[in-house]
Amino acid sequence: MDLAPGFETGGLKLPQPDAAAVASSTRLVQAIVNRIASCGGVIGFNEYMHMALYQPGLGYYSGNAIKFGALGDFVTAPEISPLFGNCLASQCAALIGQGCAARILEFGAGSGKLCGQILRALPGLERYLILDLSAELKQRQRDALRGDLEPELFAKIEWLSGLPEVFDGIVLANEVLDAMPVHLLVKQHQWQELGVGYDGQRFDWRSLAPGERLLREIRDIESRRGELPDDYRCEINLNFKPWFSALAQSCRQAAVLIIDYGYEQSEFYHPARNRGTLECYFQQRVHSDPLIYPGLQDITAYVDFDACADAAETGGFEIMGLVPQRDFLLANGLLEGAQSLAADGGIQEQLALSQQIKTLSMPDEMGERFKVLAMQKNLTLEMPAMQRRGRYG
Repeated sequence: MDLAPGFETGGLKLPQPDAAAVASSTRLVQAIVNRIASCGGVIGFNEYMHMALYQPGLGYYSGNAIKFGALGDFVTAPEISPLFGNCLASQCAALIGQGCAARILEFGAGSGKLCGQILRALPGLERYLILDLSAELKQRQRDALRGDLEPELFAKIEWLSGLPEVFDGIVLANEVLDAMPVHLLVKQHQWQELGVGYDGQRFDWRSLAPGERLLREIRDIESRRGELPDDYRCEINLNFKPWFSALAQSCRQAAVLIIDYGYEQSEFYHPARNRGTLECYFQQRVHSDPLIYPGLQDITAYVDFDACADAAETGGFEIMGLVPQRDFLLANGLLEGAQSLAADGGIQEQLALSQQIKTLSMPDEMGERFKVLAMQKNLTLEMPAMQRRGRYG
């Protein structure tokens, strides 16, 4: 298969993968092709995305390539600055001070940096649980954290293979929901689902009749937000309800912080946003073609925070607020933490901290694009950082 004809998409020239990466991707391509053939020539994009990201041993998050940081495909907030983890630790300390159990459960811990930052800032934590689907990432996290932390802090970490039966404490999910497989819809007088086929050379888009659940979701959105125009393309995430239902069943007394890029529905399904929010990341380059480089690039979709909050409430959580990342970090000591670190460093360290603050908090960087959604179950907590507004207050 031609992984990327000309290695260009949307005018963006992408690097050539090395031979080992091409070989791995080729095996994944064959697995997807076999699945397409067994389904009569087309599969939903959600199934393609799931295989591209999570196929055992071959998917993006299951393979051996470096994914996070300057040497990977994208950089997350914990890689940008320890200030991010310190601010989250400050919020966690405040919740623990109000009676929340001193335990953290982190979904999708990535490189493990956030775990290390929080444990150093909160040495009084009882346990730090990590739930990650990727065996390869779990091993990278173990190796990195074992070398980075004092033995007594490392001993507090436990890697899980599934949700605990009962959890009391704080749940963290930083850039997790954006990696959930989504369905793609396009409106051409009537709503059609976009599926994936194979023409013998490469993957291509095919039309599918959407299922009843998908139709109900998009029709409900149109009934509340107004009818969307023809040629409108968008994503629907049907994973929120089962995910929050399972989490709520596990949580007895818990606070949950979801940090991700996304919009409220009025902005997510704005008529002008007619190409959707799907993005792909390959070697620090961002483009919009998910059908190239299977298994070698990250595929993400922005989070619909209204759908997320609705699913959480249905599952049994109480929504505490939704704020831009900038507001959350500033309320939890971003500037004070930077001043403390700067006092111990020279001019180069101070300049680096200044740039880190800009990246984490400026509107044209991560400050507005990323948001924090907070919720609780069977607790009565106060979070001043969550400035209540609109439907969240």
